[in-house]
Amino acid sequence: MTKSEYMDALREKLQHYNRALEMEILEDYEQHFAEGLAEGRREEDIIAELGNIDDMLKEFSEEDLKQELETVESQANQSNSYEQLYRAVVIEGLLADVEVTASADDQIKIDYDNSGSKAQKMRYQFYQYEQDGVFYAGVKERRGTDQYGAFSAESGRDSFWDVFSRFTQFATCSGEDIHLNIQIPAGIPAIKIETTSGELRIQGIETQQLEARCFSGDLRIEDVACKKFSGKTQSGDVEVSGIAMKREEDTEIEIQTTSGDLEAQEISAASVRLQTASGDVSVERLRAGRLKIQTASGEQELEDIICDRADLRTGSGDIDAGNIQGREVSAMAGSGEVELEADMESYDVKTGSGDIDLEPGARAREIRMIAGSGEICLDLGRIAGASIVSRTGSGDMNIRGYEVSGRTYNTSYGSGACRVSLATGSGDITVE
Repeated sequence: MTKSEYMDALREKLQHYNRALEMEILEDYEQHFAEGLAEGRREEDIIAELGNIDDMLKEFSEEDLKQELETVESQANQSNSYEQLYRAVVIEGLLADVEVTASADDQIKIDYDNSGSKAQKMRYQFYQYEQDGVFYAGVKERRGTDQYGAFSAESGRDSFWDVFSRFTQFATCSGEDIHLNIQIPAGIPAIKIETTSGELRIQGIETQQLEARCFSGDLRIEDVACKKFSGKTQSGDVEVSGIAMKREEDTEIEIQTTSGDLEAQEISAASVRLQTASGDVSVERLRAGRLKIQTASGEQELEDIICDRADLRTGSGDIDAGNIQGREVSAMAGSGEVELEADMESYDVKTGSGDIDLEPGARAREIRMIAGSGEICLDLGRIAGASIVSRTGSGDMNIRGYEVSGRTYNTSYGSGACRVSLATGSGDITVE
């Protein structure tokens, strides 16, 4: 048996016992190994000297070995209510799954449930405190605490878990058995909710400002009434629906995720910003004054959008947008393709190497399409008259049924009211 195997067996035996005693034994055994190895002794010899773990534990009385499980068990399941009206609520879920819903009365109600292993119950606990009109609650590790019971990194003495982490690769608890169910009444101006690896779901609450953060957990927001909403995840997915804000006021929706996907439907605000790095974005039934969607390598799929100005950006992903109405749209893709069906007044579409396929509505007054090496296809079937300027470096051009032999071609039809400018480096240009 190696030192690592022996210490693992020791930790497994000690995890149910008194924490102070556990810390003391682990420190003594680690020190014994350190001194023996420094003297050049083999691990096998040191283990033989330390002896059988079960025999060592028999030297202690039952009271010495008794774990403080009664206190831990009582703390693992709690239900609390708070009546005061606060100016803000801050929830820190850590690795717990968190669900936030509307309260039926004026009370904040919190149910904390830790149904995991004994080690998990020992390691994590629920906390709450009030400070300067702000209500704080959440899950923390059992370490040094400040005057409010919140985590304090400046504990005067190392906690059991500090010592424990030095000597072992402690199996990280998944948190899948820790849950926070929170009910929050309407009227609290600001609500901030954070989790590290747990899932976060918020449904049916009313506030002025809502901020939701996840690191690796998923984020789901449904039927929320507020004036400003901010949601962010690192690797989790985001699903948002039913956030209705007035477009005429200073309202804002901002959602970001790094590697997760983002789905949004039935949302509205004066300003809507959606952003992913490698995740995809899917949007349906969105209403906004200003809409900005940005992805690095993710796809963008949009349907049934009404906005004054739409700004769509992607690095290597595609943009596929249908039934967009408003005043201005700008769509740009690096190596991805852009397929756009919209009824706007102004269109500005660019790609690096991707193709562009555009079907504008009858209200179009200005169309600008530029592709580096991709093809351009423009359907003017709904436009009564346009003046067209088209250029290609080495591609072919077919303008309203006419095969163009040169590199540049100008033409107009009807009133010529819609100004159309088309340019590509090596791609073909087709105007129907």
